Amino acid sequence: MSKTVDLLDVAAAAVSSTILAADQIRAIAVHRDGGEATKMNIRLKENGTFVTDADLIAQQIVVQALQKISPDIRLVAEEGEEEMNSHMITGHEDEADRIFALAREEIFLRYQHGDSDTIEGANLPLSPRGNGALSEVADESYPDPETAAKTVIPLSPLMEHVVDIDRVSVFIDPLDGTKAYARGDFPPVCILVAIILDQVPCFGVICKPFGYPGQTPVLNTECVAIYGGTLLGAAYTAGGGYCTKAIKPSAESDGVIEDLPRAVISSSRSGGIVEEFVNHLGSKGMIHPTPLHISGAGEKSLRILLRSEKEGLWFFPKPGTSLWDVAASDALLRATGGRLTDKNGRDMDYSKNRLEAENLDGVVACYDESLHAECIKLFSEGLWVAKA
Repeated sequence: MSKTVDLLDVAAAAVSSTILAADQIRAIAVHRDGGEATKMNIRLKENGTFVTDADLIAQQIVVQALQKISPDIRLVAEEGEEEMNSHMITGHEDEADRIFALAREEIFLRYQHGDSDTIEGANLPLSPRGNGALSEVADESYPDPETAAKTVIPLSPLMEHVVDIDRVSVFIDPLDGTKAYARGDFPPVCILVAIILDQVPCFGVICKPFGYPGQTPVLNTECVAIYGGTLLGAAYTAGGGYCTKAIKPSAESDGVIEDLPRAVISSSRSGGIVEEFVNHLGSKGMIHPTPLHISGAGEKSLRILLRSEKEGLWFFPKPGTSLWDVAASDALLRATGGRLTDKNGRDMDYSKNRLEAENLDGVVACYDESLHAECIKLFSEGLWVAKA
């Protein structure tokens, strides 16, 4: 008989392990104070990208938590297993169990009663402004119920959550933004974990070890975790409420142009085809003419989800990202009305293994499915090249 696994348990392990890994990432970062960056053990991998001890320790924590749920679960992680195992840490097991229990309580109740204000017999409020089990502070970062009703329209959670193990994969990026982390630029740093069911992302976590403006921190830590997907039918802040779109008021002098969605692109990769196409979309009035320069795949995706500066599009039609960079974002956007594909509008292929994981056809992510479809159509036509 096929072995089964409860996706809600896997989701709880994903959330709780990123919180614990975030603590290690912050602790290791302390060692670069006074310019002692070498204590991070920063080095280059064979593919030319950076890695630190924090990457490996964080991955070990996440992998260990997931394998505790099921040793047979398929894991596709950025770092190699042999080097990861050489950075094993111990002594965190009790804390891991405690945070997992809280994450499991919060996720199970959101799955069962996500549209209720409170749960009878439990003191875990789940209204748009409510706190979850992973919070120790009052949450005031969410809009009033009337505003929330207009911005949050939860989907129905997945009907099945106990499934055959061979239908499930988990993609892990233990430290997205390693280059920024190594130089002490912490805001872009993320931990990304995604659950894939039948090759379709159904749950994702974007964890920010150093916090995030306007979002509820987890327990007594600095970190913020955004999680959700079609498994739950919505996106949430761990310990908080619905992950709503925080719309920044427009400046009166700027006119309607400030209401347009903005592209988020890397400053180091903003030239060439990226710049030309983004400029073309701006000239057509589809997006704001001035893109935002944002580092990190996870940070770009989180900007699109939260939209504090009306971020709406991540356009990068070239190699340079991998499946573990986009899987969590893919899951979250599917539950919040957005879309993530390659430059041709095709879904990512999550059947690939670690050595095949590079997104050779790039990534196009958008908060709105209609805008995404129009971008893909215009890009495929190619007529914009002559006009750019």
